[in-house]
Amino acid sequence: MSALGSCVNLAGMKLKYFLLRAATVFVLALAPGKSPAQTANLEKLRVSFASFGVIYYPHFVANELGYYRDEGLNVEVIAMPGGIATQALVAGDLHFSTSSGSSLNASLRGIKLKVVYVNLDRPLYKILSWRDDIRKVPDLRGKAIGIASRGDTMEGAANLMLRKFNMDPVRDVVWIALGTGGRVTSLAAKAVDSAVLGFADSLRMQTRGFQVHEVVNIGKEIKMLYTGLATTEETVVKRPDLVRRFIRATVKGREFVKRNKAQALALGKKYDKAPDDVRSADYDATMEMMTADGTEDADTQKSDIEIAKRMLNVQKDVATEQIFDFRFTREVYKELRELGWERALRPAGK
Repeated sequence: MSALGSCVNLAGMKLKYFLLRAATVFVLALAPGKSPAQTANLEKLRVSFASFGVIYYPHFVANELGYYRDEGLNVEVIAMPGGIATQALVAGDLHFSTSSGSSLNASLRGIKLKVVYVNLDRPLYKILSWRDDIRKVPDLRGKAIGIASRGDTMEGAANLMLRKFNMDPVRDVVWIALGTGGRVTSLAAKAVDSAVLGFADSLRMQTRGFQVHEVVNIGKEIKMLYTGLATTEETVVKRPDLVRRFIRATVKGREFVKRNKAQALALGKKYDKAPDDVRSADYDATMEMMTADGTEDADTQKSDIEIAKRMLNVQKDVATEQIFDFRFTREVYKELRELGWERALRPAGK
C-alpha cells in the first residue's frame, strides 16, 4: 500500500476528530437573506481552502451574493492544507477541495479523483529566506524549504521551479511540513532556512519589517495547475448535477470578481483578514494569473501530469482524461455566456 493509502486509512478513522480539534473551520451557516428554516432546506457542502486569499474570492463572493443559495447549496468553508484536504476528500469528509494540485498527485497513485475546474494556472508563490547566503535559487542547495504539507501544490510548484534551475528536488533540498500558519512563524523566528509563501503572506513579510528577502517568484518561472476544484470520481458519476450547480455558482462568483474589484474586495474582507493594501495587491496579482475560462490547455495538463509523475516516481502512462474533467466548467461557461453576463451576475433577489 502507498504512503498516501495508509494516510487515507488513518484519515478515515480520525479525520472527524482532527477537523473538530485541529482545523480552523469557518461555517457559512446562513445563506444570505434566508431564515434558519429556509437554510435547513439547502444541501450542505464541505469545501476545503488552503488559505483565504483572493484566489478563493470566487467562492466567497458566490456565497455573499447568494449564488450558492440559488443552486440550493449551503457551503461550509474549512481551512485545511492541500495534502490533508486530499485525504479528507478521499475519506468522504469533504465534497470538494480547492487544492487541485494535491488531488492530482493522489490520482496518480490510483485514487479516483477528478480536477473539474482551474482558477489559476500560474502559482502566486514566492520563496523567502532570512539567510544572507540564500539569495538565488542555486543557494537553496542543501537547505531546508518550509511548505504547508507534503505533496501539496507548494511543493509541486517548488519542485518544477528547482528542476528548471537544474536542481534535484529530492536530493538537493530538505522539505519541512509546517502547516498553513507555521511557515510564516517559522521564517520569522529563523527556525527554517526558507519557506514557500502565498502572495499575501510574502507581501506582508516583505513590507512589515520582517528580516526576510525574496529568493524567487515561482509564478514568473513556471506554468502549472495552481488552484481550482477537485472532487471524487464517484461524485462526478453519481452526482453530476451537484458538480454542475457548485461550479455554476463558483463561475458566477469568479466573473463577478473579475469585473468588480472594489465590490469583490469589500465582500471578501469577511473571510480574508489581510490588510486592505495587501488584499488590493493580491487582487491585481491574481487577475494576471487567472485562466480565461476555468480550464487548462492540453499542453499544461500533460505537463502537470509529467511533473507529478517525476515527483512521485510514477512510471506508468497516465492519460489527461484520467485526471481532468472540464466538461461541467465548459458547459457552465457556455450557458452563462449565452444568458449574458449582466443578467447572469445580477445578485440574488435583484
